Parts: sequence; C-alpha cells; structure tokens
Amino acid sequence: MAEIIIQYVLIVFLVIGLGYLAYLLKDKDNNLKDDYFGFASVILGSLANSESTPANAKIILRIISQVVQFVETNYKNSDNALKEEKAIQLAKDSTSVLSFKDNIDSESLKYLIRVAVALLPPTNKIIK
Repeated sequence: MAEIIIQYVLIVFLVIGLGYLAYLLKDKDNNLKDDYFGFASVILGSLANSESTPANAKIILRIISQVVQFVETNYKNSDNALKEEKAIQLAKDSTSVLSFKDNIDSESLKYLIRVAVALLPPTNKIIK
C-alpha cells in the first residue's frame, strides 16, 4: 500500500517538475531552434541587448570559422598554443569591425575557436 502511494507521489512530482520546466522555457522566451547548440547564448551574453540577435551570432560564428581556417593554413607548423593566441587576436580584430558596443570576451572566443578547430576537416595525419 505504501509503495503505491509513493509511486503516485513521485508521478505528481514529475508532472509538476515538467510543468515548471515548460514554464521556465516559456518565461524566458528562448527560441531553442536558433540557439546553435548553446553557442548563441555564450556569444550573445556578452553583447548588449540590442545586439543580441541570431543574425549577429551567425556572423560571429562565420568570422571565427574563417579565422581558424586562416590560422591553420598559414601557421601549420606552429605550436597549438601559439595558433590559439593568434586566432584569438585575429577574432578580436575581426569582430571589432562589427562595431558592437561591448566586445566578446577572450574566454568565449577561446571556446568558440576550440570548437571550430574540432570541426575542421582531417589533415590525414596518422594518429598513434
């Protein structure tokens, strides 16, 4: 008898929890479709409210992708730490051209650059 009551109570808590989660998602008015795997919230969190648009996130992601490709082709034999610093510097310079009120912080750029590097095509090197 007690097991049945506990099961019903747990089901009620589950329904309440799912309802609360739906309320939180609706309350923040987040469009999960345009979040680009969470990158948009990282990028747009450091920008002003008027600049926080999915179109700006797309532009920034494209800039970072182009910067990573440039660094990988021009600094092939360099150390990865040097490549990362060069990519961060180029990404800062490239995004400053967009003339946002607030610049994207270095940590966000570093994470986005690392993800962009992971998405590069393979270089046909043998991994041991």
